[in-house]
Amino acid sequence: MSPTATPIVTPSSPQSIEGAKGVGVLSPVSIASGVAKKSVSTADGFNTAWTHIVQSVTNRASHGDANLITVDLAPGESAQEFSTRLRMLLLVMNRADSSGGSISATVSPSFKDDTYPAMLALVKGFESSGASDGWKPDGPRSIRMGNAKHLFVSVDMPVADRSPSPNTLIEIVAAHRISSEWYDQRVSPRASSAGLTTVMFGVPNAPGSEYANSIFKRERTKNLSGRPGGIHFSRQLNWSATAAV
Repeated sequence: MSPTATPIVTPSSPQSIEGAKGVGVLSPVSIASGVAKKSVSTADGFNTAWTHIVQSVTNRASHGDANLITVDLAPGESAQEFSTRLRMLLLVMNRADSSGGSISATVSPSFKDDTYPAMLALVKGFESSGASDGWKPDGPRSIRMGNAKHLFVSVDMPVADRSPSPNTLIEIVAAHRISSEWYDQRVSPRASSAGLTTVMFGVPNAPGSEYANSIFKRERTKNLSGRPGGIHFSRQLNWSATAAV
């Protein structure tokens, strides 16, 4: 996402979507139009948040305001299954987008712990979908389906590229481990598209100074204060939305 970032290469670390299988080059697979419907109906604790996020992304063409959504996770809880379904849905839903192409992105603190497992989960999701429309790797850490593209960004292992800025969704994984300073320097300048939805998953009140300076704490606090375009989801309220304005 940052065009000025210097690539960090470690021989033992997989670097691309092509290598997400562990060996060989990733073969294109396809996804049926019914996958989107199946994904939305899958029951889990994030259903309310899922519905709101999908509606926000779907309605982006009809409103110019950006939405910023924060979602609380419990310590040790992962939103990977939720996020994988969301990425698949966006790629399927926007593959025929004729408005210049839909671009979404996932930002994570660690390539090894966050980004690579997310890429692998997306690959496996497409492989098991029994689909018909092909997708393909598109750059070191991005995947394309028709006119839709999804980027993967790691704080600790950036890739220098000139990819266009996201215009559909930016998802921040483990946002309680990402500093607000880094976010303001590397993400905010690329997150200015009208109607863009930003979703941050994080653990509230995580111990240590990392959380104190995190983008999740800052944006969560703003959402709970009732800022326009901000919404917060918490299991403490049965996943109902709070501070929606």
